[in-house]
Amino acid sequence: MIEWRYFAVLSPAFHGLVGLALVNPERRFAAVAEGGLLVIVAGVLGRAPMPDGPSDASPMLVPSDLGPADRISADRVSENRVSENRVSENRVSENRVATGQAELCWMHLFSPDVCLFDGPAPGALEAEDRRCRLSLRQSDAAQAELRLETANGLQLDLVHQGVSDTQLAPVLGSDLDAPLGRLLGSHWLVDCPSPVARCDGAIAFGGDSLACLATAAGDDADSYATPALRARVSAGEQVFRWQAADGYAEHSFGIRPLPLHGWDFLFVPKAATGEAVVLQTYRGSRQLRYLEVCWRQDGVTRHHRFEANRVRLDWSERTFDPVLGVWRPLRRTIEARDAGLQVRVENRVLHRIPLLRRHQLAVRHFFISEEIGVADWWLEDAHGRCLAEVRGQRCGGELAHFRLRAPRRSV
Repeated sequence: MIEWRYFAVLSPAFHGLVGLALVNPERRFAAVAEGGLLVIVAGVLGRAPMPDGPSDASPMLVPSDLGPADRISADRVSENRVSENRVSENRVSENRVATGQAELCWMHLFSPDVCLFDGPAPGALEAEDRRCRLSLRQSDAAQAELRLETANGLQLDLVHQGVSDTQLAPVLGSDLDAPLGRLLGSHWLVDCPSPVARCDGAIAFGGDSLACLATAAGDDADSYATPALRARVSAGEQVFRWQAADGYAEHSFGIRPLPLHGWDFLFVPKAATGEAVVLQTYRGSRQLRYLEVCWRQDGVTRHHRFEANRVRLDWSERTFDPVLGVWRPLRRTIEARDAGLQVRVENRVLHRIPLLRRHQLAVRHFFISEEIGVADWWLEDAHGRCLAEVRGQRCGGELAHFRLRAPRRSV
């Protein structure tokens, strides 16, 4: 059993996630599997502002009709477009530890015995041990207040407020891993109460908050802080604040053997206009493969879900990651057409943060690559009228699945 609460913050001060994963709370198969509440804070701090124009500083790729017109018209596509299925020649270009990314990956596993669910109020969560204290308050699924404090001096505060009328309908995947999945009772529900949100908060580094962390992802530790972040904190930049930042929240849960689990997803929220695109794809499921679009039209928030047979996802550029030991995308191109609507999304992954666990066999060969990115997207109706256009927007996402090898040091 896995339950996942995911809060993303997309701001110059902090571009990353705060995640709560309740995994195997009954601690079955303790010899090979972890059990408890895993708290994750991972992201890049103090990033430069994004460019005002499209993500690749070239004219935006605009969708035309799909189908027999299922291609992008040549006169609207930049000659600088990355060719389809091109493999990056620089296999380590995204490993930016050496070039000065202020990057944090912090994890802590609470025992289920120290967690209080729905107390002191429904939807609340309290957890405390000698190393860490967590408090989560949710008045409803789209609003949350979270505080995290560690004995070593790390403190995080997050206020998440979903934009009204943007929540997406839950989607249940019951077609996982057939026929084995049916035998095991595999199912997974994706609930996205706030695909568009505004976030306030701060991360403060006090005391010895970074002293016990490794300097890079790998075998030494699950948590790390890069030399660039340590240097900034040592120089006095100890608090990183954000206000009215774009955000995203998801609540997903179900039953599925971790070696069979995996996903490739992307979210692009823009709180100022109430617009968003969300891509969900889960390994072995057609029900959980879709693109959701949220936009404003005639003063009303509108939604449309493009199902699996209406969506084309392509890693138009990819790289082999020496830390993860897998291929991962540097660019995603997504096209979809349905019900007189057509959309195109161009996503560029600027950086990734490896989320690796090394303690138990069941998690040692599973990875999550947390993505720091930027995206352009465009939505048209059947007459070619532009309904929504977003350029150079901060975005997030993840790639996750089983891998053959265990964690190793960064290159």
